[in-house]
Amino acid sequence: MTMRVWLYARLSNDDDPAQNSLQNQQEICRAFAEKKGWSIAGSSADDNISGMNFSRRGLDILTAAVQAKQVDAVLVKDLSRLGRHRTQTALFIDFLRQQQVRVISVTEGVDTFCEEDDLMIGVRGLMNDYYAKDIGKKIRAGYRQKQKEGLVITPPFGYWKDKNTGQIKVDTEAAVTVRHIYSLYLHGCGQKEIARRLNSFGRKTPAQIMTERLGYEGQKPHKTRDGQFLWTYASVKNILVEEAYTGVLNNHRREYLGGKARAVNETDWLRHENFYPVIIEKATWQQVQIRLKQQARPAVNNRTKHRYAGLLVCQECGNVFSPMIRCWNGSRRVEYVCWGYHRNGKGYCSSHRIHEEVLDKAVWNHAKKLREQYAAELKKVTQLQKQWALRKPVLDAHCLTLQKEILRLEQEVDALVMEKLKGDGRSSVHEISI
Repeated sequence: MTMRVWLYARLSNDDDPAQNSLQNQQEICRAFAEKKGWSIAGSSADDNISGMNFSRRGLDILTAAVQAKQVDAVLVKDLSRLGRHRTQTALFIDFLRQQQVRVISVTEGVDTFCEEDDLMIGVRGLMNDYYAKDIGKKIRAGYRQKQKEGLVITPPFGYWKDKNTGQIKVDTEAAVTVRHIYSLYLHGCGQKEIARRLNSFGRKTPAQIMTERLGYEGQKPHKTRDGQFLWTYASVKNILVEEAYTGVLNNHRREYLGGKARAVNETDWLRHENFYPVIIEKATWQQVQIRLKQQARPAVNNRTKHRYAGLLVCQECGNVFSPMIRCWNGSRRVEYVCWGYHRNGKGYCSSHRIHEEVLDKAVWNHAKKLREQYAAELKKVTQLQKQWALRKPVLDAHCLTLQKEILRLEQEVDALVMEKLKGDGRSSVHEISI
């Protein structure tokens, strides 16, 4: 039977495109398969993806083909194409072995089904892992140096970056919106009211402008239920606290360790004065910060603990339900409302609310049902225990009888063995005397 092989290629942003292009990798693997007379079951590739990352579309396609029993071997130019993370690569190779699928490195002459190559695979894994981490350190060091020099990848709302010159310029339309937000806030409007007015005026949101300019949406853009971009409390606040509008660039506000981001102390930020064209005067921005601090709610440790806070999620918009105290006809009651609707209005989500008493009743009914199920199961277990208690003496007696029979048989076997040994001894003596 002809071996079915899968061609896999990967290119990261630190690879040499001339030597390790996806086309080059697949041509090498294809030529190797044709020379061996193997049939090519399929191919997949991942472009501009680090070997330390195993969440890859090309790898997922390969995995699906393996699970469908369509592949006997995976061909790669070298093992680093499969991955550079030592542990993850080893686990993936082990998964393929369990599926009776080998990995063959064409240029290295390594076969994961060959025991003599296990040491080489381990050494290659260590080298690839070290290379990836060393490259990562160099990239981070280079990135930090660029931050010190004033690196801007994507400027904040109100600016745009000329790709040809790298110059930061003011987006006239967005700058008008920024100034309008600051003016409304200093005239007494809250963030929620400002968002409502911007939506009613049809002002473009940051996500909308990014989509129009770059052709893709920003992370989790807020939209209405009919697909229109939406201003929210959070998007307004992000603009009110952004110091870039005064001309200041703050780099290194976060750092990433182990794929997780953590905030950096403000004293360690890399500040660049007079970097951006000024949209908001320094004095105006400072006034806004003072007002934001004054309106911020102080942390209160003795707040009432509501039973279902943080446990309820809106099925429509995905926001949590927040507890609110309502007074109705002289009585005080707690109800939970959709935070997305409460914060951003009906354009974001529809009105959802539920009283705490209703939740209490639903929880109680569910608990009662579980208790009844538990009681029924306990009754079954008790009946089985009683049945076992009745059968136990009979089973114990039967076990004792079997143990005695085993002992008798063992004694018979021992006697037969000894008799056989004695007979063999007499025969040997007789032969010697003759």
